[in-house]
Amino acid sequence: MVSESVFIRIANRTDMLALVSMAEEFANHLTALGEERSGFDTEASLAQLLKHGFGDKPIFSALLAENEGKPVGYVIYNFGFWADSFQGMIFMTDLFVREGWRSKGIGKMMIKELRQVGRENDCDLLVWTVWANNPSAQKFYKNLGAITLSDEVFMKLDI
Repeated sequence: MVSESVFIRIANRTDMLALVSMAEEFANHLTALGEERSGFDTEASLAQLLKHGFGDKPIFSALLAENEGKPVGYVIYNFGFWADSFQGMIFMTDLFVREGWRSKGIGKMMIKELRQVGRENDCDLLVWTVWANNPSAQKFYKNLGAITLSDEVFMKLDI
């Protein structure tokens, strides 16, 4: 089984170049599904990852999935608080598995590890968004037992 040869660990500063490379693959994948995006700026993305993950005030962490020392996937997350039920939560901002490694149990392994990270940090919920035009991702998460929050609308504001 392929997943037996995959190791998941906490990503560190030196992993960010590999992570940004996979993030570009993810952006290209979403573009192929129809998402409109401007070009991917590798240098700027790397600078943002280093600043926000390893600067004075880190605001995210990441897990890296590897096979024989080569990155095959990642998950980016941060911690928060779900005020409706007063529970700690882990918010997954991205989960990506490289194309040749999909459907081999790696995404499921990363979710399992992320849930463990949440438990170790007093979280009761794992929350994330899925792009509406990515039905394969939605199916993957539903097969894990995830539910759609149809009464919530994800919103944002620039600061």
